[in-house]
Amino acid sequence: MALKAPHVPHLNGRDAALRELGFRPYEAAWLALVCLHSGVFTRTQFIDYMSTSAENARLFLGRLVDAGVAREHPLPDHDTRLRYTHVFARRLYRALGDDIEHIRHRKKPETPKEDDLLFRRLLSLDHVLQHPDLPWLATEQEKVDHFTGRGIRRDLLPKRRYGRAPKRTLRYFAPLKLPIAADHKSATFVYVDPGLKTDSELQKWSAQHRALWARLRELGTKVRVATVSRTVAKQGELSRKVAAWTDSTPSPGQPLTPEERETLAAVTAAIHSADPDVLEPWGGFQAARRVFLPLRQRADAEESGVPSGPLIDGFSTHHARGLAPQALA
Repeated sequence: MALKAPHVPHLNGRDAALRELGFRPYEAAWLALVCLHSGVFTRTQFIDYMSTSAENARLFLGRLVDAGVAREHPLPDHDTRLRYTHVFARRLYRALGDDIEHIRHRKKPETPKEDDLLFRRLLSLDHVLQHPDLPWLATEQEKVDHFTGRGIRRDLLPKRRYGRAPKRTLRYFAPLKLPIAADHKSATFVYVDPGLKTDSELQKWSAQHRALWARLRELGTKVRVATVSRTVAKQGELSRKVAAWTDSTPSPGQPLTPEERETLAAVTAAIHSADPDVLEPWGGFQAARRVFLPLRQRADAEESGVPSGPLIDGFSTHHARGLAPQALA
């Protein structure tokens, strides 16, 4: 039985350009999804999304390899014989649009240090496939155009400069370039964890987006964060950390109350005096310092313009079972 092309609204008919290159409708839709969101996929992802058989997946991949548009490579996980497919042919990306031709998805991760990048791409695609009807902004330009089209200044968008002057290049939503789905009612920002041991990247990512999130909420747009992980343990860890972003209790960005400002002034004066008698009401220098530090941190954040209160309106978590280490063993 012939496979049917999935209905994917955010493709906006771009898959038609791949049908003109000779691909079947379902092949064109799948390749458009992969080229726009990851450049890589696994057979399991294709089988599950297309609701097809392993034999059909094998035949499809054979046609891609024979056409010179993709190759299969071993997954970097230890003790696995499973492989992933990398779609690299420039003509496919060029057909999808001028802003797609030179997208980094065409480049295959080459070193062990880039294993995280590979799984980040696979996890990103996994989440998009789970929610194909969301209004995904597939490219950097689409993301910039959407937010600036709503009157949001470019300086509020996450960005990074590459290269050296005078040829420095400004890239938005870099370096992770994670999926975003947005319209006027809501915006979903996806964070994927390929198996990192610390949350430093998560915290840095949230810090880069806080100004944008705050502005969207001012415009009446609900801001959500979706986390994607490879293990149940990491899913739970991310859930606990992101849940704190919906909390309205005092945080490093919460303005000080008048009473807290008086306390900060008093404890600051006591610490600066270095007088044991003056510090006595606070229980000594170390106790005074424990009172001082969180208040000073919040005061500094307020002065620098960090938004107060909840950062986001809601969150969700997704455990990509097909990419879990035990599933690939």
